[in-house]
Amino acid sequence: MSNRSPLSGFKKDDDSVVWIWNYVGNAKIKIGYKIKKVLHHEQSEFQQVSIVEMDGFGRVLVLDGTPQISTFDGFIYNEMISHVPIVTHPNPKKVAMIGGGDCGNAREAMKYDGIEKIDVIEIDEKVTEICRKWLTPPSVFEKDNRFNIIHCDGLEWMKENDEKYDVLVIDRPDPVGPGKKLFQPEFYQYVFDRLTEDGIAVFQSGSPYYNQATLKRTVQQLQERFPIVRTYLVSIPLYPCGIWSFTAASKKWDPLNADLTKLKHQSTKYITPEVFQASFALPKYVQELFDKAIEES
Repeated sequence: MSNRSPLSGFKKDDDSVVWIWNYVGNAKIKIGYKIKKVLHHEQSEFQQVSIVEMDGFGRVLVLDGTPQISTFDGFIYNEMISHVPIVTHPNPKKVAMIGGGDCGNAREAMKYDGIEKIDVIEIDEKVTEICRKWLTPPSVFEKDNRFNIIHCDGLEWMKENDEKYDVLVIDRPDPVGPGKKLFQPEFYQYVFDRLTEDGIAVFQSGSPYYNQATLKRTVQQLQERFPIVRTYLVSIPLYPCGIWSFTAASKKWDPLNADLTKLKHQSTKYITPEVFQASFALPKYVQELFDKAIEES
């Protein structure tokens, strides 16, 4: 480990076993993750970045004491945030991803030969550097000349870049600290403006159970700008409460009408045509949340 500083969220129990304790205020629960080994830890310009090993999840990227993605179940998040918008658009050529410095979602985009450009915008260069050492070898990206990583603030990149994209994947963090700006009204407008006339974007929109306010605000902001807004759900074991949401916002193409024969699921571990369709079937409590959002708007 380098640049040692106190490990946020890490605690030893009476048997000297290291745990990460993640308190979820809205759900009033505390989740403990037993750590087999801390492989790397350092303080970047923006946050504490750690790689740990767990029996149940393999190697895990931890930011400021909160587990983000693991080698055992990370395929779920990466496949569902990337394949859905790419398949919904009939002919995507240019794709950009805000966040996701581990580049797992970029790996999924590389499966589509028709894509000509894949830009990843990650604010923290240390996240990319550390993930390439511990999670994904650089050779994966060096073989694909469509891939380009840009280390800068996602909102500032939106403001300064006037290039249009067919697909934007918004792999944003929780709405705390620097991540708050990716939940502000101006950010949603910049996303709309950076899309082509038939472009589609997908946003990480939190847990539909304990992040209901975040999900509702996301849907409200998108409905003010896009004619088609669809939330879909996925089960991610690493995350507290397990169930998570993504929200697609499209200028023209509806995910419910996507041509699923284009889905590159031969090498996936989670998404299939059936899972793609089923993920848009929402439980009543989620649909009622959206009904209230419409009433309030």
